[in-house]
Amino acid sequence: MIHRSAWQGLDTLLIDTPLARCEIALFGAQVLSFTPRADGRDLLWCSQSRLAPGRPVRGGVPLCWPWFARQDRPEQAVQHGFVRKIPWEVCEHREAPDGKVHIALAPQSSETPFPDSAQWPLACHPRFEVIVGNTLEMSLHTINDSPQPLSLTQALHTYFRVGDVRRVSVEGLQGLHYLDKLHDFAEFEQTEPWRFDTACDRIYLRSGSRHRIQDPILGRTIVIDSGHSASTVVWNPGAEGIASLGDVPLNDWYQYLCIEAGNCAPLDRVVLAPGGKTVLTQRIGCEALFVA
Repeated sequence: MIHRSAWQGLDTLLIDTPLARCEIALFGAQVLSFTPRADGRDLLWCSQSRLAPGRPVRGGVPLCWPWFARQDRPEQAVQHGFVRKIPWEVCEHREAPDGKVHIALAPQSSETPFPDSAQWPLACHPRFEVIVGNTLEMSLHTINDSPQPLSLTQALHTYFRVGDVRRVSVEGLQGLHYLDKLHDFAEFEQTEPWRFDTACDRIYLRSGSRHRIQDPILGRTIVIDSGHSASTVVWNPGAEGIASLGDVPLNDWYQYLCIEAGNCAPLDRVVLAPGGKTVLTQRIGCEALFVA
């Protein structure tokens, strides 16, 4: 049920069950693929451009930890934190009677500091847990075993596969305020249902726990449930911004939409006291889209 495999030169875990198929890279603990048997198509998108050495795959679910973007960090800090660029290992796994597979990963044991860590203490560490069933449940745990309080931002940077981002709609954002990175983080209100009209890079504030992507091209609804998150990031660079990424074919920009569960500045930082714990969760699944 759990096999060793490879993806673009990375060692992976392939979880293949009667309920779903899921692949996870050990580099960065990055979920690359999740295909529920009921739908038969991947819910996640990954670029087919070849991976450059030392860089994660573009797509799937990169882990942004212990900061999102470079929030509260110096300009030279690595974008989205350092754990997506280090090796992880399986620390626990089991197969449940209901057919679900539970797997937990942690950074490979080391006595050396985290790379590019900006003095982040090794004693404050993450654990990533995945449950593969009819849905995919992801939990990013943080435990602060260091002697000082710490502030972090984080995200599950999920790339969802869509037929055409220009045709999808997203439920759960209407009425929310958001910070628009493309307009110097000015604050706006989402007065209409969300639809793509140009490049989008937004942090929605005080967001709810459920969002739904309605996709008429692929004929399905992707259901997204988040936990312990009051920030939702929505991102697609559009045709005008895709060239700057360098690892996405120029004609593929419309095939994905990122909707990310996060704890983002300025309103949703996590402060952990010594001995404190926190967990960020996201569950994704799909259902058929019925059009009246």
